[in-house]
Amino acid sequence: MVSGFSNGPTGERGGGIDRMLLRLAVLGLLVIVSFVALFSRLWFLQVLASEDYNQLARENRVRLVYSEPRRGRILDRNGEVLVQNRQTLAVTINKQVIDDEDELRPVLRRLAKELGVKKRELEENLNDTTVSPYKPVAVAYDVPKKAVMRILANGEDFPGVGIEKLPIREYPQGDVLAHILGYVGSISEEDLEDPYFAEANPPYEAGDVVGKSGVERAYDRWLRGTPSIHRIIVDSAGRVVHSEKVQDEQPGHDLVLAIDAKVQKVTEAALESGIDAARSAGYEAPDGAVFVMHPSTGEVVASASFPDYDPALLADGISQKEYRALIGGDIEHSKMLNRPIQAQLPPGSVFKVVTAGAAITNGLIGPDDLLSCHPTFIYGADRRAFNNWTSVDMGSMALARSLEVSCDTYYYQLGAWLEDRWGASNGDGSERFQAYMRKAGFGSTTGIDISGEAAGRVPDWEWCNEIYKATDGALCPDGWLPGYTVNMSIGQGDLLVTPAQMAVTYAAVLNGGKIIEPRVALRAERDAEVKRRFETKTRRRLPLDQHVWDEMREGLELVVAGADGTARAAFSGFPLDRVRVAGKTGTAQIGSVDSGKNVAWFVSYAPAEDPQYVVAVYLNRAGHGGESAGPVARQIFEGIFGLDQSTDVSLSQDGSR
Repeated sequence: MVSGFSNGPTGERGGGIDRMLLRLAVLGLLVIVSFVALFSRLWFLQVLASEDYNQLARENRVRLVYSEPRRGRILDRNGEVLVQNRQTLAVTINKQVIDDEDELRPVLRRLAKELGVKKRELEENLNDTTVSPYKPVAVAYDVPKKAVMRILANGEDFPGVGIEKLPIREYPQGDVLAHILGYVGSISEEDLEDPYFAEANPPYEAGDVVGKSGVERAYDRWLRGTPSIHRIIVDSAGRVVHSEKVQDEQPGHDLVLAIDAKVQKVTEAALESGIDAARSAGYEAPDGAVFVMHPSTGEVVASASFPDYDPALLADGISQKEYRALIGGDIEHSKMLNRPIQAQLPPGSVFKVVTAGAAITNGLIGPDDLLSCHPTFIYGADRRAFNNWTSVDMGSMALARSLEVSCDTYYYQLGAWLEDRWGASNGDGSERFQAYMRKAGFGSTTGIDISGEAAGRVPDWEWCNEIYKATDGALCPDGWLPGYTVNMSIGQGDLLVTPAQMAVTYAAVLNGGKIIEPRVALRAERDAEVKRRFETKTRRRLPLDQHVWDEMREGLELVVAGADGTARAAFSGFPLDRVRVAGKTGTAQIGSVDSGKNVAWFVSYAPAEDPQYVVAVYLNRAGHGGESAGPVARQIFEGIFGLDQSTDVSLSQDGSR
């Protein structure tokens, strides 16, 4: 018998039980709280927020993929194809199949070796953020058929790599009209934010090919067509599990331009010949431009810029090295600069028709009134001398004669009167000379239907103050001086214009004073049916009567045909009895007048009795207007009217306007 064994005091055993029960109670409470929290969250997700999360789920799973429809062609006014599409063999990579960097790297290396390109170029194309991740990305174009066969035959070495036939732009006329036509490329993030693209219907999407410049951009909505749309469903890993077509593709419209391809070729050839001739004469002549338009309709018949580029270079993308070569060291020397609408230069004496118009509009002189043409005009309290281009005293003359001989001192007097009565430094400060310039279209864009146009510059009191502040007093240190207006009266000083602006101004001389918007595109067509016509607009009208315009036109004819005309030598031997040409020479000084660093201008029109073409020409750093720019216009007119058998591109009556 065992005795004396005990389980301890009764109270100690009871305390252990209480603590155990307390732990169980706490644990149970925690379990209940956790279930309540989990249930509450589930209830919130499934009841309160169910619609929001269902929408998110749908957005995460459903994607819309847009095709690239066949882009419309671009034609000249006579139906000649300027831009069309051709099929190219392209190598593509499907990121849905291969997106792991370790797997992708050797594939790109093998592909670069096979194609004879740098691996970096393939990577740049593949990583283009504007391309949709749900369709194959083209990384190389115009792939040789032998390379295609080797890639297809060794498919195990190229997972995710495919071969597709894709359309790219082709230029049957060669490298003509590059700046007007423009080029295409993948839409950028900046493009997607541009209202022109952002507000389009159907909407633009990442990966779309769009116009980047010229009419390709300005009329992209017409050229692009309607894409097919596939609705695809992807799983949580982003893999496509289902696809269905919800919209059929429709090709883009054909765009018919006012451009005449024959006149364009003659214009480009004439400009290049003029540059070569100026260089042979010892001038630098780094650049130039020609702008040809109809004076009544505003239709742009030709537009040439030198130096230019081959648009085919940009048809299937361009490397950074090639792009840098096109841009050059600065914007002034860029081959991409569309000089007829973007070059901003002092106009020299071609601006005299504007000065005369401002003086006559403000009642300072009439077209028949006589002013002296002395070798020197003395002006201001400091008796500053403004010299004529010649030391010969030509006596007194009216408007027409002043244009024929390009008398500077005639126009200095007009500039002085405009300044003394209504200029910034004296008078009422209304700056009526500048007001007339702006009414004639200077200091603002012409409204031509392609982007990137420059506005030029009309210097005035406000501009002088702003440039003073911007340069810490280096420019306009004494504020606006009266001599600025006098100098500006012959197109010198800080005045800047574009060739297109000068063409519009001379068109106004011919059409009764209408300031019209130049128009490149005529209409959009599909299957030879006109869908939209693009009409020219008249912005405003200059307040001069027909007698003034007639006197100006007489003077401009004398510039070419008169005994003392400044363009007489340039048109020596030209059959003016068959085609009468009128125009105005201009020499805008950059350095000294004999340095050769002048902008040579010639703005002209023909036939003088019934003008069909206004031709504005400039050659930079190329001597005098009659010497360098006049012969360019002459060659263009010879080609247009079939006066030179080697450049016979005479137009039919239907094709001339």
